[in-house]
This record gives sequence, C-alpha cells and structure tokens, in this order.
Amino acid sequence: MKIFGNKKILIILIAIITFIFFWDHNKFVSKQHEISKNISSIFKDNAKNEFFFIAHAGGGINNSKYTNSLEAINKAIKNGYKLIEIDLIETSDKKLVGAHDWKLFSKLANCCENKIPNLKEFNSSKILENLTPVDYNMINKIFSKNKELILVTDKTNNFDLINDLFIFDDKRIIVEVFGRKNYFDAIKKGIKNPMYSASIKHTKNEMNFINDYNIQIISVNSEDFIENYHQYKKLKNKGVIIFVYTTNDLKFVNETRDIASSFYSDFININSMICETSKCETY
Repeated sequence: MKIFGNKKILIILIAIITFIFFWDHNKFVSKQHEISKNISSIFKDNAKNEFFFIAHAGGGINNSKYTNSLEAINKAIKNGYKLIEIDLIETSDKKLVGAHDWKLFSKLANCCENKIPNLKEFNSSKILENLTPVDYNMINKIFSKNKELILVTDKTNNFDLINDLFIFDDKRIIVEVFGRKNYFDAIKKGIKNPMYSASIKHTKNEMNFINDYNIQIISVNSEDFIENYHQYKKLKNKGVIIFVYTTNDLKFVNETRDIASSFYSDFININSMICETSKCETY
C-alpha cells in the first residue's frame, strides 16, 4: 500500500497507536480535578479547631459511639464541630440513612433483626431507646439550615444516590471513597470532594498512586498513620489534606497535628478542648 511507503505517515500512525495504548485516561481525569475552593482554603494552612475535628458517626453521646443520631449531631454542633461525619447505608427501598451497618443498627435500635428495613421502618425506630435516627431528609434539613457545616460521608460509594438525594450545596460534601476504581468513578460522576481511603500499610504503591493521580484528600486510620508517619508527612508537605480516624486523646492530637489536617473524634468538646468521656484513647 502506498501509505506505508511514506515514512512520515507511518511514524505518525505508530505514535498515535502508542499514545492510545499507553494513555492513562484515569490519570488525565484525576489530574484535571480540583476540590472545592471552600474546602481547600480551610485546610491550606492549619485549620482552626472547629475544622480540626470531625464528629465521628455524628459524634459521641451519653458515652456511646456510632449512633449517627439526631441528638448526637446536635450535640456535636453545640460543641463546636463544623465537620460532621455520618455513616450512610441504604434501606431496602434505596434511600440513604445514617447507620454504621445494619447489624449494629439492629442491636442499638432493637429493630429489623435479620433484614434490611425500609425507610419507614428505619424512621420508626429509636436508637438506645431514646435517640432519633436520621435519614437523607433530616440531613438535608440540618445542612441547609447550618450553611457553615460540612458533611463527611462514610460507607456508601453509591455516588448516584448521593447526587440524587442531597439537595444542599454539594461543595460542602466530602465523600470518602473506597478503592482506586471508585475514586475515578466518583470524579466522573461529579463528586466535588472525593476523599480517598488510603493505607500505606496494606496497599502496594499507595504513595505513588496518591502522588501520580493528584489525590487531594485522604483518610487514614490511626495505626497506619502512626506507623507511616514520615510518609504521610511527605504527603502533607505536598499539600495533601489528611483526615485521621479516630481519637479522643488530646495528647495524640497535639503530638501529630502538624501532619494531620483533621481528626475524627467522638468525645472531644472543641469549645472547651476537653475529652468528655472516661476513656480518651486513640483507636
């Protein structure tokens, strides 16, 4: 064929084929992505106390954790929290509600044993006999009313449902993402602030992945954070926002706050900077 007699055309074709073969579309997508300006500005320098702590699972209440209850969230807001984490899972009729998992919810609420409840059944229950469960409607009300609050999600990676059900400013939602494929899917589906759940301890080439793909927010458990402190310090120095879970120990906070951008906590009262429980530990 005449086309292959032309060396220039042949070289161009080879270059195009090579580019297509080796081009990493996910890297292109992640490199182009920038988190919301309001989130990046909060953590550009060391955050103030109200953003330096995240109310873990809505915050602790009555010495209990993981309730994700309305009363816990209201207490966290009263105690100065601006970052509220809520565990989100799906009911049987595909609505998002605040619960760590259905097994624990069944135990805490004495409800729905051996089955996933629908939204009506979920809202009809009481957590620890007198605490109110929250669904997506209640979350919308809380965050629409309190425009300075930022929602941090956990558990669900159903990005379509997050986009469909939450009606307040999506720039005030930080979505924890599990797995590398989900991270790229989150960006493609319009999640403004995807937070990659990282683990240098358990995941091969994690540092390279975070650096190469322009990951801007990560969450990491306290054990991994402590064991790989200097690695996470390198990420922090490059501008990565690092959320560490979970601690109620102010000594640990003070020793590591130069690296961590924010700490998940159950019982630290930000207004008084006191841990309001008998067991103030990192876990």
